[in-house]
Amino acid sequence: MEIRLEESPYQRLLGIQLVRAEEGLVEIRLPFREDFLRLDGSDWFHGGIVSALADIAGAYAVVTVQGEGSGATIDLRIDWLKPARKGDLLVTGRVVKTGRTICVADIEVRDAASALVAVARGTFTG
Repeated sequence: MEIRLEESPYQRLLGIQLVRAEEGLVEIRLPFREDFLRLDGSDWFHGGIVSALADIAGAYAVVTVQGEGSGATIDLRIDWLKPARKGDLLVTGRVVKTGRTICVADIEVRDAASALVAVARGTFTG
């Protein structure tokens, strides 16, 4: 299955890049922009940016298994482990369970130094 991130206006706005996609796994990079910071003068990403990345990676991981038409978010839970600081972010989504109508994916968000900044679990349509 070919993953085409550029087909979404929001994903184009973010400027995310597909690093790797295989069955049940997706890696996406977010190139850093000052626009993503929490406040002027801050060096932390806004949490909404990190949440969006987790959602996108989980959804596309499901799409690699279930195909087009799957991957709509039902629920997403995020645990913030430390602030995501200036620099590119790398997010990895992995499918842990597929069902007829619901799938579960685990997501990790890492900063430019490869430190784990957030983990998430999402349920998505199958």
